Amino acid sequence: MITNIRLKRNQTIRLTNGKTATVVGKLGEGGQGIVYRVQMDDSGEEKALKWYFATKLKDANKFYKHLDQNIRKGAPSHYFVWPQALTEKIENTFGYIMDIYPKEYQGFPRFLNGKVSFASAAAMVNSGLQIVTAFKELHNQGWNYQDLNDGNFSIEPRMGKVLICDNDNVMGHGEHSGVLGKARYMAPETVRGEREPDKHTDRFSLAVVLFMLFMNSHPLEGKKTNVAALTSKYERRFFGESPLFIYDSKDASNRPIPGLHNGAIARWKYFPSFFREAFCKSFSQESLLKTEGRLLEQQWIGILIRLKSSLVKCPHCGDEIFLESNQAMNCPNCGKELKAVGYIKLPKRASVEMTVPIIGGAHLYRYQIDESAENFDAEIATVLEKPGKFGLKNDAGESWTITAPNGKSAVKQPGDTAVIGIGFRIDFGHGSVGEIIQNK
Repeated sequence: MITNIRLKRNQTIRLTNGKTATVVGKLGEGGQGIVYRVQMDDSGEEKALKWYFATKLKDANKFYKHLDQNIRKGAPSHYFVWPQALTEKIENTFGYIMDIYPKEYQGFPRFLNGKVSFASAAAMVNSGLQIVTAFKELHNQGWNYQDLNDGNFSIEPRMGKVLICDNDNVMGHGEHSGVLGKARYMAPETVRGEREPDKHTDRFSLAVVLFMLFMNSHPLEGKKTNVAALTSKYERRFFGESPLFIYDSKDASNRPIPGLHNGAIARWKYFPSFFREAFCKSFSQESLLKTEGRLLEQQWIGILIRLKSSLVKCPHCGDEIFLESNQAMNCPNCGKELKAVGYIKLPKRASVEMTVPIIGGAHLYRYQIDESAENFDAEIATVLEKPGKFGLKNDAGESWTITAPNGKSAVKQPGDTAVIGIGFRIDFGHGSVGEIIQNK
């Protein structure tokens, strides 16, 4: 009979690389096993040891070889808290060594239950960008995650920095771990038993995680899913057979319930229309039932950079808001109407429209003028505002050419500020030309 082995304090564990570690204490326990705090005997450095319950391993030898392969290949990027070393087997089970999260990182569920909050809206957007970037790098290197859910992330709330854990089920494209995923995060076709997890189902789960990050609610849980107990029968129906987005544009029967889904109700209106439309597309019936229209990671990056560019302070109350570029809106805090005089229209990025509202404090990011840019925090321009006049400060480290509607041009060096108006064109280099469009 297979039994689950629990490690003891001060127990020495041998690793396959010849090193040893001593158990210091327990960090946490989950469905697959226990995570212990250990001290590496050669260096004194503290690490985490994930130790599996033998009863949870369907094919222990196959999984052991899989972990060994992933350790040898190494992490796809620095966002992943990757397995570093395997333990030798003790009877019928084993574990692996990984880094411990820095103490300032908080589990994603703590953000969802309100125990932890982001220091700013910018930090929240940064965390979304880092999550999407991590999965872009994962997929580009031939991996898929297969078990993407809220328990995979720890986030530093001040700047929105992200670390991703539980990477033991990561597989190469076309390979399957046997783990289908966590209920409420699995793609509907996987719930229905029509498809094994892969990068396409990852992209659905990614959209769920992003919705929960920004809206603090599940995208498919509304009036129709409000049942006494979410049994496996209901999970199959609501998340596989008959899923319906809570803000579906054609069917309002699953709208969020006041008092139960307050996050979605409060936050949905806080975001600009293009961001809401991205979720409407991600959770359309075509996506849910036919797997069509799911956004690629590169598209999410463009959308989130545009969202970041729309983050300004309300001129009436000073609250942080996401301002629509090309239409009027009401400040979610003070309720007063806001409308930018115009916007900078830039070339599309991964088929995503790129705009920056003309209002004091709005920023232009390097990715918006250079699609090859990998630093999504790099600000290259700031909109400056004086009564009746707007300027664009060049923080790019390279010159621009500004052309007025009458055809006159001027070169603006780094540090210069260009006075801008309707109809002006700005050549940022990198084949990127922006045009100032007036709002009607």
